[in-house]
Amino acid sequence: MTSIKHFFSKTGDGAWSVAEDGQILFWNMAAVELLGYPAEEAVNKYCWQLLGGLTPQGEPYCAPSCPVRQNIRQGIPVTSFDVQLRHRSGHYILTNMSTIPVPQGFDENFLVHLLRMRKQQHQTYHPFRFYLLGPLVVMRHDGTQVEGALWNRVKTRALMAYLVMQKGTAVSREQILEMLWPDLDDKAAMHNLNTTVYNLRRSLEPHLEKASQSRYLLYQNGCYRLAGAKEHWLDVDAFECGIRRARQETDRETAVKLYKIALALYRGDYLFDLTDTHSWVRDQQFRLQEIYLTALAELAQLYEKMDMPEEAIAIYQQILSIDCCQENSCRKLMDLFLQLGKRSEAIQICQRVAKCLENELDVLISAQTRALYEKICRAV
Repeated sequence: MTSIKHFFSKTGDGAWSVAEDGQILFWNMAAVELLGYPAEEAVNKYCWQLLGGLTPQGEPYCAPSCPVRQNIRQGIPVTSFDVQLRHRSGHYILTNMSTIPVPQGFDENFLVHLLRMRKQQHQTYHPFRFYLLGPLVVMRHDGTQVEGALWNRVKTRALMAYLVMQKGTAVSREQILEMLWPDLDDKAAMHNLNTTVYNLRRSLEPHLEKASQSRYLLYQNGCYRLAGAKEHWLDVDAFECGIRRARQETDRETAVKLYKIALALYRGDYLFDLTDTHSWVRDQQFRLQEIYLTALAELAQLYEKMDMPEEAIAIYQQILSIDCCQENSCRKLMDLFLQLGKRSEAIQICQRVAKCLENELDVLISAQTRALYEKICRAV
C-alpha cells in the first residue's frame, strides 16, 4: 500500500492528511513551520479542535461536520479557499488551502490538505482599547466610544468584560449562563444569552448587515471568545505592568514618574458599575485595589526618601480616603505631620482612623498606633 507520507513529506506547502472523521494522520515539516505545531502534537488530534478554522471575516468554519469532507463524500469538487487557522502561539494567520481526496490504493487517509500563507489585503479586525479600572469603557480604533441603548444594558457590558478578561480563551455557553443568569431555567437563560450576544455585537459594530457576521465576538463548538485578544489594549495589563516597571527602577525620579503613569490608569475600582450585580467581579476588584493601595504607599515612601513630605502626605491621605482602616498609612501621616510641627493634624488623623476601625471592623487601634498617639498628645 502506497504511503501518503512518501508523497508529501518534501513538498514546500504545508501538508497534512486526515481520516474520514477528521483525525490528523500525517503532518509534514512545512506545516510545522507554518503553524508552529510539531508533528507529535498534531497527529491524532482532530483538525477542527487543533486549528479552530475561521473564514477571512472571522466566522467559524472548521467543525466536526466539516463542509470540505461533506463535499468529498458527495463527490463534489473542492476548490482552493482562504481560511484563518490558529497558530500554536494562539494568534490566527490567513492561509489558502487546497484539498486532495485520497484515491484508492493508498493507505487509510481520507484526504490531504495543502496549505500556504496568504498575504492579507487588509486587517480583518481593528483593536479596541478596554478600560476596566472604573466603569467599563470601550474605545474603537478610530477614537469613538462604544455606547448606545444596547450597550447600556448591564448584561451586555458584563459579557463584554468577562470575555475581555479571558484574553481570547473560549468560554462555553454553560459557563456564561451560570455566570449571568444562574437563577433562570435553561430555556429562559439561553434566550437571554442570544439576545445579549446580539446586543454586544451590534454595540461593537453598529453597521453590521448581520450580527452573526461580527469580526470580534466569535462562536464555535458551543463556545464564545473575543477575536484578536493579543492586539487589544487593556488598562489592567498596562496598570500591572507599569507598577512592576516602577518597582524595578533604581533611579528615584524615574520611578516616581513610572508610578504616576501607572496609577493614573486607576480611574476607580475594577468594574465598579457591575459590582452590585455580578459577584465574579469582586475577587478581581479586591486584588487590583490592593495593588493600587500598595503602589500608592510605595510612591509615598519614595517621596519621603526624596525629602518631599508634602507630596508624601497627599498620597497617604489619598490612601486613607479609599481605605480608612489603613493603620500603617495613618502612622506615616502622624509622623510626617509631627515633623512639620502640625501636632493637631496628627492627632485628628489618628482619631478618625480609630473611629473608622471601630465602625467598620469593630476593633481598636493597635498598640503601636496608640503609643504614637499618646507620644504626640504628651508633646509640648
